[in-house]
Formats: sequence, C-alpha cells, structure tokens
Amino acid sequence: MVTNPRQAAIELFLNWEKSIHTLDFCITQMQPRLEKLSPKDRKFFNAVVFGVLRHRNMLDWIISHYSHIPVQKIQQPALYLLRSAILQVHFMDKIPDFAAIDTSVTIAKKYGGKKTAGFVNAVLRKITQNKSDLAYPVKDRPKEKDIRITYSLPKWLTKKWIKRYGSKDTTNLARQINTIPDITLRCNTLKVDRDTLIKNLSPCCKAVKKSDFANLGIRLKGPSTPLHEMDDFKKGMFQVQDDAAQIVTQILSPEPDENILDACAGLGGKTCHIAQQMGNRGSVTAIDIEDSKLEALTGEAKRLGITIIKPKSMDLLTSTIKNFPGFFNRVLLDAPCSGLGVLRRNPDTKWRRTNRDIQRLAARQKKLLNAAANLVAPGGVLVFAVCSCEKEENEDVIFSFLKKRKDFSIDKDYRSDRFKSLVTPEGFFKTYPAINNMDGFFAARLKRK
Repeated sequence: MVTNPRQAAIELFLNWEKSIHTLDFCITQMQPRLEKLSPKDRKFFNAVVFGVLRHRNMLDWIISHYSHIPVQKIQQPALYLLRSAILQVHFMDKIPDFAAIDTSVTIAKKYGGKKTAGFVNAVLRKITQNKSDLAYPVKDRPKEKDIRITYSLPKWLTKKWIKRYGSKDTTNLARQINTIPDITLRCNTLKVDRDTLIKNLSPCCKAVKKSDFANLGIRLKGPSTPLHEMDDFKKGMFQVQDDAAQIVTQILSPEPDENILDACAGLGGKTCHIAQQMGNRGSVTAIDIEDSKLEALTGEAKRLGITIIKPKSMDLLTSTIKNFPGFFNRVLLDAPCSGLGVLRRNPDTKWRRTNRDIQRLAARQKKLLNAAANLVAPGGVLVFAVCSCEKEENEDVIFSFLKKRKDFSIDKDYRSDRFKSLVTPEGFFKTYPAINNMDGFFAARLKRK
C-alpha cells in the first residue's frame, strides 16, 4: 500500500502514460489507495501531479541541461522522478532540497535499481548546485520557443495560438493556464439561498465571495476541509461547477414544467442545473453513451434532491424523434470537444491533443448539432456549447449548421444583462481564462422557426 505521496504521484503518472483515459479518471481509479494518505500528503500529491503536467516543458528543459542522456531517451520512471523533484525544488516553497532528492533516489531504486537511482541522484545534485541558473528568461516580446518552454505548451498549439492571438496574448493565455484556478461552486437553490451558503462556508475557507457573472456562483479559496467532506456538500447544498459552465444553463433559460433534453449529459453538472432552474418541476431527459456517467449523474441528482431527471443510455447520432415521447421545448448540446478551454483544471489535455483532434471533433460536433436540432420543437431553443476557444469548434460549427438548417437562427436574447459583456456582436457567448478568470467556453443560442 502506497503511503508516500511522491511514490503515489509516480505511480499515477505511469498509469496515465499507459492509459487512454484522462488524468481525472486515473486519479479516480487510484482513489481507494489515495484515501490512505493524510490530508497534508494528499494536498502535496495533487500539487506534484498537476504541477508536473502544467510545467512539463520547463522541467524537461532543465533536465536537458544536466543529464548526459537526452530527455526523450530517459525511461519514464526516472523521467517522472526527475520532473517531480525539480518541480519541488524550482516551483514549490518550503520543500527542502534534500527531501526532494533523497526520496526520489529511494523510489528510483524500486523501479530501476542502483543504476537508475545513481542517475537520478547525479542529475538532481547538479541541478540543486546550480539553482540560481535555473530561471529561464522571458523577453518583452517572446519568441515561439520561449513561450513553449517557459509556459509549457506543445509546439503545435504554440504555433496555432501565436498565429491567431499574437505572441503577447498567447503569453498571457499560457501564463494564466498554468495558474491554480479558484474553486467555484453553484448554490443549489432547491435547498438553500446563496447568501446563506456563503455564510455557512466562510468559517472553513480563507476567502468566499459571489461570482461576478454566474447568478448562483460562489468562489472560494483555501478550504480547510475537502469539499466532499463538508456537511453542506453532503446535504446537497452545492455542486462544483465553473462560472462559464453555469452561464451556459442561464443561456438555455429553462422554465418550470417544460420538457427539456440534455443531449450529451456526461456527469450531469449542467443537467442538474437545468432541473434546479426549473424548480424541480417538469421533465429533463439526460442522454449519454456512457452508462457509468449516467450512474454518476443519478447519484448527484439524488444528493441535490432532484427528481425530474430521466437518464437514458443512447447515442444521439443514431437517435430520432421516434426514440422520445415528443419534441423538446429546449435542447442543450454540450458537445464533446478538445477541452482546450479548461487546461487550467485539466493540464493533461495539452499533452494528449493534436491539431488533427480539433478537426475530427469539429466534424463530429456538426453531426451532433444537426441531430440535436431535429429534436427541438418549433419555436423551441437549442443551445450549443463547448469548453474550447478554438474557432473550428466555435463559430465555424454554427455557421456551417446555419447554412444547411434554414429553420434555425441565432437568438441574441440571452434574458440577462449580467453577462452581456461576454457576448459578441454576433450573439456568441465567449470566455477566456486570461481575460475573464474563468474556463474558456463558447455557446450559441439558436431558435427554431
């Protein structure tokens, strides 16, 4: 049983490298073992895991200057031990150099014997002896290579963003992506009002405040207790959800007693928000192709006291109106996407995605949008959303759809002035981590004629 947070982090990295799944999924798979860690060690484990993936290029750049073996030829256990130790030395406060080195060498023996341990020890000793030389200079107008190394972006994405945003804005975006985001909650008004929930949470957090744009959002820092262990969480008084994701449901504007479809429900964050906005009156059909996600959704709905959600295992692309009792007043399509808008929370994504993925996912989004549109009642509303800021997954999908579907048009009536500044002249909702301090999202509200 692993009780050392550094070794647990190495095991997680190796499992993730062998897996096709996300980092979150791999962490969930290790959960029974991670529960053996103390709260302090679990916090350290999270800091190492997310820190290494946020700063991987910079860590490898440092390794390359002190290792006689090229980075790409270092075996994975040793490479992740070096990355983790350098992160502790270079990026984390209050971690003594000897603790990072000695523990890494001990773990290295378990994976590769004395030879691997000796290599790890030698590289780390050189690095700690030259700590003052580790800072990588950033010029006023960085070149592509500087951004890629300093802020740890893959080469293809660096080029793509510089071409679209320019070096300065790409630098700001990349810098923001590497910061730790606030924890953002959505108050469950079926059980409590936002002011009361803030009052409840304040004693156990360093800072708690209302979100600027999401009407039920709460931002907090430094919780003294893990969220899932809080009494208010167990009582279903809130759900963890970023401001931008909350606003997507506000754009859908669900009403009590309506018949609504969440066409790609996933784990159900927006599904539960829809039901909450409806006052738990009416019907919300939640479809997804993964049964495990629908099971998690059902559990969340129960915790939140929601009873109107109807989970349905189904592939939207093979469904027709015959699979449902009738058309829907409103349909939300939170489509599968590259996830490049949520790299602050999911830094593993930038090392898994390619430019080809964006093209492939955009093509799928167009098909899903057309399938979802067929289920909207005349005069009904269809909201398309993705957690991506890439044009191919944003405007291009909508304009392609509107060229073919003359029975739909962009509806600019978002029913709220609270987030008016986040809506473009074309009527698109767009957020960026570097500008709005929330996840990168795109949404379009469409109306069937």
